[in-house]
Amino acid sequence: MAAVKADNTEEAVRLIGKGADANSHSTPNGWSALHYAAMNGNVEIVKALLKAGADPNYAGSKDGKAGSALSKPYSLALGMLDLVCEYNQPSDREAKLREAGLDDLVLLKSAKDPKAVEHYQDVVELLVNITRDK
Repeated sequence: MAAVKADNTEEAVRLIGKGADANSHSTPNGWSALHYAAMNGNVEIVKALLKAGADPNYAGSKDGKAGSALSKPYSLALGMLDLVCEYNQPSDREAKLREAGLDDLVLLKSAKDPKAVEHYQDVVELLVNITRDK
């Protein structure tokens, strides 16, 4: 999970390939590794997690309880895609995320990437297709 959260593609893919739990969850939001990879727009990690059996329909849990305010990985990626499409300038994206209380350095870096739109589009497409196939 740490390699996914840190957006360390090489290490995350290596660990997933060695059998790391593709459905592990973090606290306090109960997000899975797939949530973090989708939120960061990391196509390679999303692919590796899905191949290893990550559940794209898991919406997370708050204090161990599912809730309607929680999001599936697809929703997080789609929200980020909307943001990076709406705000063309990386500095505007960062300001909007910080305004929303999202100041994770990895997320900010992902949003400022010149290829962010492409990355988030690819993640959304992967998650739509895998959800449709299940």
